[in-house]
Amino acid sequence: MKSVIYLAVADAELVQSAQYYDAQREGLGRLFLDAVRETESRIRRNPRLWALRVRPVRSCRVKRFPFRLLYVEESERVVVLAVMHLSRRPGYWLARLA
Repeated sequence: MKSVIYLAVADAELVQSAQYYDAQREGLGRLFLDAVRETESRIRRNPRLWALRVRPVRSCRVKRFPFRLLYVEESERVVVLAVMHLSRRPGYWLARLA
């Protein structure tokens, strides 16, 4: 299985979202992070299973939360470009492809 790494901006989105959920209800941030880790595991097992958003970017929904992990598969790893809230402006992450 390939490793999963995050761009720094995607990691910041992950942390900010977990902090937001924890501020809403104690422990909810941990549940969010657990759901993201489970999504990573699904991607690791079969990174080509999910649809292409914009070639070569794929997208996998995080269960129980309104988020998607947007990622690119490389030969040895999977790179997460964004931890995207589904209500956020679409395409904001496109500049991260460069």
